[in-house]
Amino acid sequence: MAAFWMTNRVANPLLRRLLRTPAGRTLGRRLAVLRYTGRRTGRPHELVCGYVRDGTTVWVLVAWPERKVWWRNLRTPADVELWLAGRHARARAVALKGDERPEECAAGLSVYLAAVPSARRSFGLPAGADETAIAEAARRAVLVRADIVSTQPTA
Repeated sequence: MAAFWMTNRVANPLLRRLLRTPAGRTLGRRLAVLRYTGRRTGRPHELVCGYVRDGTTVWVLVAWPERKVWWRNLRTPADVELWLAGRHARARAVALKGDERPEECAAGLSVYLAAVPSARRSFGLPAGADETAIAEAARRAVLVRADIVSTQPTA
């Protein structure tokens, strides 16, 4: 629990600021700032998350989805803001549960695992896992798909 506290109270606030600066071009290769609006409160929230980009689609793998609540605000498509590698982007995002949308999750998980092979450990997948094994793992996953609609450089 101390590690989560340290990450949420110390590291993430620093990273949120840093990822918006020119230094974010380097740090932001795999870390993004995601700003979304709370479904019930209407208040903006921001978090640092790992991501993979595939053209104009950004994939975020939700680690420990049963312990996290933020992604539930994106169960229906919603407008979000992202800071990716020093660039601000607006996107339309939706959370995908693998047991509800298995094909979409499998496609996103394949893209994510190709870019971040170490994420295979979370699913118990060996390095040479085939598409069938990835599709089965995707049924246990939650991913957020964000389709970029516009980008602009940050100052």
